[in-house]
Amino acid sequence: MKLNKILKIVISSLLLVCFAFVLFGCNGKKREADPLGKLPQQKENLRYYFQQGYRTDWAIIESNADDFMIDRETGLVMVLAPVTTEETTNDDGTKKVTHTAIEGVEYCIYYYGGEGIYMTTSRSDIVSWMQDEDSDFFFNKKHYRSNPRETFLQIGEAETTTAQYSKLQFSSIRYSFTKDGVEYEGVMNLVMSGMEYFIVTYEARADLYETYKADYDETIGDFRKRGWETSDVG
Repeated sequence: MKLNKILKIVISSLLLVCFAFVLFGCNGKKREADPLGKLPQQKENLRYYFQQGYRTDWAIIESNADDFMIDRETGLVMVLAPVTTEETTNDDGTKKVTHTAIEGVEYCIYYYGGEGIYMTTSRSDIVSWMQDEDSDFFFNKKHYRSNPRETFLQIGEAETTTAQYSKLQFSSIRYSFTKDGVEYEGVMNLVMSGMEYFIVTYEARADLYETYKADYDETIGDFRKRGWETSDVG
């Protein structure tokens, strides 16, 4: 009887160990899957530690081949846009795919990790500076493509938004501006990464802003900070 009791205890203990192994093993697999991203195309920039997913009807229209900044003055790292795609056949029978960006719609990623950012600097500090026209961190003076936006005007107050897939929290600000006399609408999103930050913008002609808004929501929803070994999705 004593032997049967001991065997029952041993078997019960082994079953508990196996259950725990399966449980934690499954959870581990779930965590490993997160860095893969959700959208079908993924671009990982290991120089500035971020990963961006994007739709099949969007394309990266500007980036540095070695992942350096496109423009060190403004911190511009990558530009994406919705595209039309055309497939043609070369003389040798091979296929050639050409992407043409939809004019007037851009999604830009900027990076900053320089003077003025300290361990005590908070996200709210930077948001305040970015709204101050006299600050060196003023958004339209610091982060733009080619030229500062004309007749730049902030719409409403800064809000906290949460990314759809990565669950990153951004501080977001809506704005309007003109470019070559054409009306545009935009939104900038700030996310901190230690003593560095990323600015992600979506800008479109006023008549196209709502048309591609859902695409933008998906795209920024799959923007992820990257650590040395694993994805930082917090």
